[in-house]
Order: sequence, then structure tokens, then C-alpha cells
Amino acid sequence: MASTAASRVALFAIPLKQGADETISMVWADDNGNPINLTGYSMRLQIRTIGLGPTPLLTLDSSSQTGSRIVLGGTSGVIDLVFAHADTVALSPTGLPLPGTNLNGPGIFQIGVHDLKYTDPNGLVDYLFSGPAYLEPSATL
Repeated sequence: MASTAASRVALFAIPLKQGADETISMVWADDNGNPINLTGYSMRLQIRTIGLGPTPLLTLDSSSQTGSRIVLGGTSGVIDLVFAHADTVALSPTGLPLPGTNLNGPGIFQIGVHDLKYTDPNGLVDYLFSGPAYLEPSATL
């Protein structure tokens, strides 16, 4: 994932399987491909319904040590978004499945939108990426 603190917020979709433990890993790199040193950074990601309801569907935070959380890789620039079973099992599909996604199963639903907010070691607050969050429902929870 190429971006710098001074660039626009990147578009990034989050696909989740209901009831599964999932980890999405990425590297935050500068425009030359060098990893951003994440030492001293904090990050928070929330998924909210499309209308940005008052209560998040799910929150990940780099200060959390268990459950759904964000794990930062220091000088490697690695960001792991960890989604725990206990949280993904509680997510529910709403509305109609996305067109063409339910040909061989229950379909995939857009459950909301998200963004990832970070604070750098100097206290600068900004957003790294945002986008839709999708859920593939499970028959067995």
C-alpha cells in the first residue's frame, strides 16, 4: 500500500467472512517503496453502517492486545488488521446482495464503510485509507 502522510486517503475495501478469524496484512510504504517506520504510531479503524450510525459495527485499535485489533510492525511498516471470530460472527448482512455475488451461495453484502485513523509520534492525526466493508454470510456460525 503506497502512501505518505502528505498524500490523499487511499481507497481500500475490507472483505470479511461472517464467523471467521481474519487477518488482513499490508505494508505502508512511501512513494519510493520504503516502509514507513510505525514506531510510536497509534491507529484506530471503525466500521459503521452506510449512514454512519452512532454506534460502530466493529472497532479495531492498536492499543488492544486481544480480540479484534490492529498490530503495528514498527520499522517494517507492516499493519495487521485482526478481525476476531467473536466480532465477525456478530455482523449481519443487510439489504440485498451485491449484483452477481449470489450465483453459488448467499452472496456478498456491503455492511458499511470504514476508515483508518492514525496518530504519528508528533501528534499529527490523519487517515490512511477508507472504503466499503463487505460481509459474506455463513450458514455455520
